Amino acid sequence: MGRFLEELAVVRRAYHLRLLVSVHVMAWAAMAFGLVPAARGQLLADGIAAVVNDKVITYVQINQQVAETEKLLRQNLQGEELFQRVKEAKLNVLKALIDRELIIQDFKTQGGFIPDTYTTERINDIVRNEYGGDRVAFIKTLYERGVTMQKYKDEIQDNAIVGYMRNKNVVQTVLVSPYQIEEYYQQNLRLFQQDEQIKVSTIVLRKALFPSQKIGPDGKQISYDPQEEIAQEILYKLDTGADFADLARAYSEAGNKDDGGELGWVTQNGKTAIRADLWDAIAKLQPSQHTDVIATTDGFYYIVQVEDRKKAAMTPLEDVRAQIEQTVINEESQVRQQQWLDSLRAKAFIKMNL
Repeated sequence: MGRFLEELAVVRRAYHLRLLVSVHVMAWAAMAFGLVPAARGQLLADGIAAVVNDKVITYVQINQQVAETEKLLRQNLQGEELFQRVKEAKLNVLKALIDRELIIQDFKTQGGFIPDTYTTERINDIVRNEYGGDRVAFIKTLYERGVTMQKYKDEIQDNAIVGYMRNKNVVQTVLVSPYQIEEYYQQNLRLFQQDEQIKVSTIVLRKALFPSQKIGPDGKQISYDPQEEIAQEILYKLDTGADFADLARAYSEAGNKDDGGELGWVTQNGKTAIRADLWDAIAKLQPSQHTDVIATTDGFYYIVQVEDRKKAAMTPLEDVRAQIEQTVINEESQVRQQQWLDSLRAKAFIKMNL
């Protein structure tokens, strides 16, 4: 937005008169109520979704923005639930369009304007960066979208206005003090609690699809899994001093075999959580100790070795200061934006037909 602010310069008073809200509303009302009841209902159903001061928002605008969302909803829902979800999506879009229009109108009421040079340079940037300098391809794309060049320029100007006004009325008003950061840290200590971490390596074998047969000690035929026997052989080698990494490279069927079975740091919960049956097995082991063969219900044999451990601890404030500052800025910005939009709504005429 830097170039926009430079080109926008100082917000100045406009010398043109705004259309009076009452005039617009009276004209619209005369048109609507001059129709027969059926035609008037058709107008509300297919035409005007809302009036914001002297600006009309149409159902076409809403339907264009909600089309993709509605398509996804129709793939997964039906009946009353589909109806309510689509209605909710359209209402959210309408509210966003109303807020956008209020922001644009407030900018123009204050006499703000966007120089034509900004719009021209922005289009040139788009043609150069997104179309390789091919203006014909750019214009063809607009045509296929059913967008005129003037409408596209208006969109660019409106986007610039909204960005500028949000920056002026929200972003620039939010200042976060060191005290606020420290207070947030103290009030949300649980967010900065580091769970106990264990660095582990694994050897993984897949269970055989079908059991094999052999003669047992009692001379009777028994079923057995040859993969389990291999796992027990690996365990014996570990117990007699063999290197875990070497055995992992030689026997493991997991994707980390080439790394000597190294899995990295795992926790009991969260994004780095290891499966519960393995955590229970390693929870009390010390570095260099390994588990017995663990047969899992989803068809594998695991042997896990603990490489290192880190006790549960608090993340120091200095390590998360920047993260907290951004979080507080985001929260403050939401509050300021809501207050700003509420003030715009309070002094505006808004009529919704959705």
